[in-house]
Amino acid sequence: MNPPPAQQTSPPMGENAALEEVRRLRAEVADLKEKLVAIHSQSDVEFTPEKEHAWLRIAATIAVTFALGQLIRALKLPTATAVAIPMISNEVNRRFL
Repeated sequence: MNPPPAQQTSPPMGENAALEEVRRLRAEVADLKEKLVAIHSQSDVEFTPEKEHAWLRIAATIAVTFALGQLIRALKLPTATAVAIPMISNEVNRRFL
C-alpha cells in the first residue's frame, strides 16, 4: 500500500537536518576554496604538481652516478674528479629528465 500523498512529500525530520548539514558544509567548502584562491593569488610561489614518475628520476640518477663512478675508476682519474660525480649527475638530471 502507498502512504497518503502528504507523507510522501515531506521528508522525515532527521533527513531535513542531514540535508541542511550538507548544505552548510558545501557552503563552508566553497568559502574555504575562495580563501585558498585568494591566498594563492597573493603568494609569489608557484605550485607545480609533482612529476608523475619520480621513481624513474631516482633510478636514472643512480644509474648515471654508478656509470660515472665506473668510468672514473676505469680511467684511473684523480680522486678530485670523484667530487664532480654528483654535480655531473645533477646536471644530467636537470637537462634530460
